[in-house]
Amino acid sequence: MGQPLLGRRILVIRPTAQAAGWCRRLQEAGADSDCIPMLAIEPVSDAEGCLAIKQRVLDFDQTDHAIFVSRNAVHYGFEWLDSYWPQLPVGPRYYAIGAATAAALAQAGVHCQSAGDSMDSEALLALPALRKPRDEKVLIFRGRGGRPLIGETLRNRGARVDYCELYHRKLPAEAAAMLAGYQEQPDAIAVHSGETLQNLARCIETTGRTDLRHALLVCPSGRVAAMGAELGFDRTIAATNAGDDAMLEALSRTLRGQ
Repeated sequence: MGQPLLGRRILVIRPTAQAAGWCRRLQEAGADSDCIPMLAIEPVSDAEGCLAIKQRVLDFDQTDHAIFVSRNAVHYGFEWLDSYWPQLPVGPRYYAIGAATAAALAQAGVHCQSAGDSMDSEALLALPALRKPRDEKVLIFRGRGGRPLIGETLRNRGARVDYCELYHRKLPAEAAAMLAGYQEQPDAIAVHSGETLQNLARCIETTGRTDLRHALLVCPSGRVAAMGAELGFDRTIAATNAGDDAMLEALSRTLRGQ
């Protein structure tokens, strides 16, 4: 495979649980990696939220389309599904946004449809099975306050849409202090979601580390890359998707040309 990132330094800002494997991939490619998580994932634990999840899981056999938006949605969703459905009902069809989400569903023993290389919300909505879901029930497994595009679009197409909100995201309490103490000048910053990028921008403003806006910003989609430009980053590029292979290819290709 070689080491296309030899001598390069990459700042990784994804959640701690997801950062280790990505850092290994970067190190195998020759890069030095620094990890300052800009997002923390916590399962829903309040009584009202847990009751809402339970009700949706108990009615899962009435679902026509089950859409998982992230690996976290698969992880927490199947913790609940396994508790109430030792054998999954045969009715639902499964969908994944992102290569990592599709892989997590496969590990759970579920065959799913995904949206090819792009693997984003817009590509998922273009799948033939979701173009005319009139009167069909769609259950979207996600975190609280997720992007509304999928649900709104499918409702407009006549589907009955509900959400199973399993976790919430927050800025880690120590993120700003870690960034303030960060002395390196990375060649690139790897961003895996829009919310992570927004948290980074907030911490840059808080700490005065505006020099980080000059680093190459590698994003999982054109939408997030455009967000980076709006937030003042000098150079943003979009990978094909948020999977490790696509992000690594975009990093290697761009840094190799500099």
